[in-house]
Amino acid sequence: MTLATAGRWGYALVAIAAWLGVVLTLVITAIDGYSREAVARPGMFGGAPFGWAGFGQRMIECLSYFTEWSNILVAIVATLIALQGSEIGSWGRALHLCALMMITVTAIVYHFLIRPTEVLSGWSVLTNPLQHVVVPLLMIVVALACGPRGGVSGGVVLKALLIPIAWIIYTLVRGAFVHQYPYDFVNVTVLGYQQVCVNIVAILCGALVFLGAIVGIDWIAGKALSPRS
Repeated sequence: MTLATAGRWGYALVAIAAWLGVVLTLVITAIDGYSREAVARPGMFGGAPFGWAGFGQRMIECLSYFTEWSNILVAIVATLIALQGSEIGSWGRALHLCALMMITVTAIVYHFLIRPTEVLSGWSVLTNPLQHVVVPLLMIVVALACGPRGGVSGGVVLKALLIPIAWIIYTLVRGAFVHQYPYDFVNVTVLGYQQVCVNIVAILCGALVFLGAIVGIDWIAGKALSPRS
């Protein structure tokens, strides 16, 4: 089995896991299957009417989480690579880099900022680890082991930042109208804009460090795989 073939099978596994997590989360959200906190926290998502009356609000909130954005992007990118291989062009390379960065941020933020105070129950015992641990781990391992390699330029890195920046803008603009936010660290209602901006800048700096590391790994791998003169 060639590396290219192994890589496509690896990304097929990533795609299956990512789509499974996304579909399960959306279906369980749609039928109001997740358990709720006894008391809604100020400025946080929640409070949708029970049953079908709250369907619209629940689905919008579900699709507003960075976790869902990152898992959906991973699912799409992994599916494309599994189907057509690693020849995905500059925009495809940027989307792959973006997906890898976003799912890594999802895992790190969940592990350090959310998991320590989170109590899982019901269906979240299944879907939370799947989307925050399993999919990130699979994506990182497959990407590091199988590529794609090369094609990482300054323009590609800038393109890779577009979706995370779009999420930040969407979250803050929507939050200004509905006064609800997906995570504590972007909860303007409680923290105020100054602290939220500090938190966002810190996470973006971490993302840039990650992108720099990926570019470095890509360069080293390219040197190692290039024919010696």
